[in-house]
Amino acid sequence: MNEGTFNQGNGEISFLNLNDLSIKNNLYGTYNNNAPLGDIAQSMTIIGDKAYVVMNNSQKIVVLTLNDFKKAASISPLISPRYLQKVATNKAYVTDLFSNQVSIVNLATNSVSGSIAIGTWTEQLLEQNGNVFVTAPSTDKVYVIDAATDALTDSILVTPGANSMCTDKNNNLWVFCSGSGTTHAALHCINPITGEVLKTMDAGTSTFSSGRICSNNAKDSLYYIKEDVYRMSINDVTLSNTPFLLFGTSSLYGLKVKNDYVMINDAKDFVQKGTLSVYSKSGTLIKQLETGVSPSEIILY
Repeated sequence: MNEGTFNQGNGEISFLNLNDLSIKNNLYGTYNNNAPLGDIAQSMTIIGDKAYVVMNNSQKIVVLTLNDFKKAASISPLISPRYLQKVATNKAYVTDLFSNQVSIVNLATNSVSGSIAIGTWTEQLLEQNGNVFVTAPSTDKVYVIDAATDALTDSILVTPGANSMCTDKNNNLWVFCSGSGTTHAALHCINPITGEVLKTMDAGTSTFSSGRICSNNAKDSLYYIKEDVYRMSINDVTLSNTPFLLFGTSSLYGLKVKNDYVMINDAKDFVQKGTLSVYSKSGTLIKQLETGVSPSEIILY
């Protein structure tokens, strides 16, 4: 995903072929008569044979058919959508920057069918055993929604600034928090069944720059961005001070691990085209490719 520049309408999607590490940019424009995708391509979720592209500043979700990448529908009205998560058959939740609620989307009709009041900005979502965990970066909580009833049922106290999440091989939930003021950034491990915070790992005075965390294929190691790229075992009890990959002044903005590849997006100055760098699991640079403007999320398919 390439967010593009705010108010420029130049968000776009790039496709990386993992077989030969070739890249194709401007995928949406190529297969939709050079039409613009919209303003700020925030995220994309693949469900079945469809891709749901969340356009933050364009206030909509563009639905694409994967086999030809053509636009099939558009979902609105939305205020400032961020991420979409399927939570049941033909139902998804969409977080929002400004509406203070999570929208409910009917995937069969491509329409907004309701909302769940949260009272604050919501960011990433993750579904586990019928519960949907929602980060809220402006608070010190992770919210829990019952996907069957669409009811807000609980909140879990964490470090302020919770943003991205992933799961490990034990199905535990890992939450990345950026901290606030004098409160240090931290990483939390949470039992999704009981809501118990199993581990809190202090990041010292550092802050997590972009809120990206992911697991490897085996889900026994985690990778995250804290200015540089770090790697840890899920059994660790403290965060390492030694980066796995050292970048210095780069604007790292996306991260994903697949098979033997560690893939990292650098948004540079968020105006010029960025780069996608592919590293081996030992940390050797294999290939660097040019992307669109402000490359962010990497979605596996």
